Amino acid sequence: MATIQKEYHYPQAYFLEPEALQHFGIKARSYKRWLDDGIEIPGRYKVKGSNYYVLEPHQFHLWLIDTRIEPATKQNKFHNRKPKSHEGGKSRDEVPGDMGVLSSPSTSPGAKKTSNGLAI
Repeated sequence: MATIQKEYHYPQAYFLEPEALQHFGIKARSYKRWLDDGIEIPGRYKVKGSNYYVLEPHQFHLWLIDTRIEPATKQNKFHNRKPKSHEGGKSRDEVPGDMGVLSSPSTSPGAKKTSNGLAI
């Protein structure tokens, strides 16, 4: 079986972390969880004398493909999941309250209309 080699081109040599996350479509919360779990992310470098990191896109992208991205199947698609039942809870239809039709101030009785159609 032949191996497909793809060549990727990136708009810059290094990304700031938030820029890289946006470029690769990764949520900041997921990325933070990877860091908190102690996962070593290839291509992540600390900038000396600063408090931020940069990502080298080629190394990061290869790691992302190898370890974090999987093909979508019927078993792992979010939209195929069944909603959880909330036992003992009330549905919105069972909540008491007056949900009468609200009228705008200009149509309420006793409102004075001005020349521009606004009620005073």
